[in-house]
Amino acid sequence: MKDKRLPEIAWLLVIAVLVALGGDTVLRFLGANRALGTILLGIAILGTVVMIRRAYDPASPTVRVDVTKAVAYCAAAVMALVTVDWHPHWAVRACLTAAEVAIVFEIFVIVSSQRAGSAQR
Repeated sequence: MKDKRLPEIAWLLVIAVLVALGGDTVLRFLGANRALGTILLGIAILGTVVMIRRAYDPASPTVRVDVTKAVAYCAAAVMALVTVDWHPHWAVRACLTAAEVAIVFEIFVIVSSQRAGSAQR
């Protein structure tokens, strides 16, 4: 049986590699164009806040995982904004690490939900 979520995992791995290889360049570009970077990252933060609000459904059995995943992406967006606007020496690596953690957490959630689904069958 072919797994339907395997392409999603593959694309998330591609995104993780691209963030690791090119994230620094993107942050430098946004830092050089501070107004554009601030606007884009402000929109990203607002989007992740909406993502957190939508993920919080007390009736859902996966509410903790969904909210944690959304908060991880929000933390990455906030760290990117800190990097672009204030340029502290630690922020670039912290931002890239937060983004990588969010992506890897999402992959683990997908894999664990697949295993839980196959164990119930």
